[in-house]
Amino acid sequence: MLNTNHIECDAKAIQLYDENYSEKYREFDQKYVTTPDYEHFAPIIKYLSKSFEDEIRVLEVGCGTGRYFHVLENTCELTGIDISEHMLKLAEKPVRSTEVDIPMINLVKGSIFDHDFGNQKYDFIYSIGVLGEHVPLTLDVSQKIYNMLNDGGCFFFTVVDIDDRKNMKRKLAETAYPFLPATVKQILDKRWESNYFTKKELFDHMIEGPFESFKIKNYKASESGWVGAHHECFAYKMMNSTKTYFE
Repeated sequence: MLNTNHIECDAKAIQLYDENYSEKYREFDQKYVTTPDYEHFAPIIKYLSKSFEDEIRVLEVGCGTGRYFHVLENTCELTGIDISEHMLKLAEKPVRSTEVDIPMINLVKGSIFDHDFGNQKYDFIYSIGVLGEHVPLTLDVSQKIYNMLNDGGCFFFTVVDIDDRKNMKRKLAETAYPFLPATVKQILDKRWESNYFTKKELFDHMIEGPFESFKIKNYKASESGWVGAHHECFAYKMMNSTKTYFE
């Protein structure tokens, strides 16, 4: 079952990303930029930021230590929001900081669920390894992000592919699930509660949500990198009444 309790998840994230863990995370940035994951995501962020005719305003949800800041191009203003003050402190001097070419960078401590962005609008919003992983991707937060996008804006994000994480015992239990007593189902429902998505769940989420056009892909590092596969979604605010889905 999909979890929707962002308050509990935010609290866990704050506890996880303490000063010590954040320092280790920042140290890993130096290695990360040599990994297949970086070679996959960096070109996507670069391409999307360059795809606009004019300079853009960008929001990164869960910016952490700012490991992708140097990849952004055509950007006049960047806002990075993160729940951890320790991660944000390190984002003041991110990896490859000499390559960061952004006149204005705003670092905001807070949760995407609760922070009041006022009337701020962005052309490109992205979030890698946060929504659908550390915190839930809810319809409310999708609507909030949609509202913060300018017309023609793009939202790129990843969520964990839960099917890739399931072992044989879990798959067998799911097969037997319809025939189990209600009390056992309740126990399993709670045990299986997660921020992770199947492809169908993500597809249904996007269909029900506000974005007029979107496409979903699946990514799994061929070498060392993230554990398991992730769905990645490209969603667009097109301001028309017809939803479009691209495989």
